[in-house]
Amino acid sequence: MKIENWNKNIGEVSNWLNLEDRGDEGQAITLSITLGNNCNNDDLRSTYWTAIRSIGSIFDDFPKARRGRESVLPDEMEVNATSVMNAVYSAFVSITNPQIILATILPHGRTGGAYKDMDAIAKEYAAKAYRNLVTGYKEGRWTGEMDGNVPLMTPPPVKAEMEVKEEE
Repeated sequence: MKIENWNKNIGEVSNWLNLEDRGDEGQAITLSITLGNNCNNDDLRSTYWTAIRSIGSIFDDFPKARRGRESVLPDEMEVNATSVMNAVYSAFVSITNPQIILATILPHGRTGGAYKDMDAIAKEYAAKAYRNLVTGYKEGRWTGEMDGNVPLMTPPPVKAEMEVKEEE
């Protein structure tokens, strides 16, 4: 595995590890990260990455390897956006009194129905947070800058403000 890919993948896994204590498995992943960081061999790094993915696979929220198109975000911003996405997910899954949320927060009107559980809501809002950061980057409203764990992004203009600008 090339060092650039290693750094991107390990950044996401490190953020995931920082969310909560992962026990012995977390320690094994941390050790594999250390070994991979210290080696100068792409093949050996791939072996460590395979071990990390294998150990992490027992966790539902372990970062998945990207498939398809590469992100439009630069590497450091991708790590920040993924970190925010994971934090949003964790925030929603840990909401107390989920029955109230499940009864009142519903999917998009055209979708209909209700969310199956808090995990479904958490995944949707985490993905929405990530999409909002990508859109903010594309529109020049987010530079990747963070204040701790909070992205420093300018909100989009209100529709009324946009209509006034279009008339001018």
